[in-house]
Amino acid sequence: MDVNWFIFDLGNTVIKLAYERVMENICKRAVITRDDLVELLESPGAYRDLERGAVTFEQFHDFLSDRAGYRGSLADLQETWSDFFDGPLPGIEDLLGRLRDRYRLAFLSNSNEIHAQLIPRKFAAIFERDDRLIFSHRFKTAKPDPEMFQRTLEIIGALPSQAVFVDDLLENVLAARSVGITAYQFRDVFSLEDALRTDGLI
Repeated sequence: MDVNWFIFDLGNTVIKLAYERVMENICKRAVITRDDLVELLESPGAYRDLERGAVTFEQFHDFLSDRAGYRGSLADLQETWSDFFDGPLPGIEDLLGRLRDRYRLAFLSNSNEIHAQLIPRKFAAIFERDDRLIFSHRFKTAKPDPEMFQRTLEIIGALPSQAVFVDDLLENVLAARSVGITAYQFRDVFSLEDALRTDGLI
């Protein structure tokens, strides 16, 4: 393999997500149960459309106010939504550092305007100047749509055979493979390192 790029998902691959905390804090200001909220977030106009850039964060707030009885202000929701991350996963920073010795790094996240502003600032220590940060909402598509991977390859200037993708969600791994990218499902740093070593990538 003539690999020169590693593309990492962010949530629960590089940075641990605090999903349950966010759900709990939205429910505190809403008239909906946690399970109903999780289901509602899959509806048109909600979480997935936010990641695809089909709705703005303000429209998402209006959606929650209307459909979940959310009583918090837009600023309240922004504060809650900004509390989505707990920090780097164990061992990931060391692995990223070693990979940078041989490859360029990109980070591909299904994201939104709040997180795209927050992540580079809050987790600046994880990233280096030459890294590429690719946030889905800016491109009007999101993983696992193969178009998101095609756009990513265009952005980094790589052929599918020149890139490796790592994500915790199998559906995203399979989508990357469908466009010809070598992809690994992330479970923990130890097992990822083992797989990469077996395949001669580290």
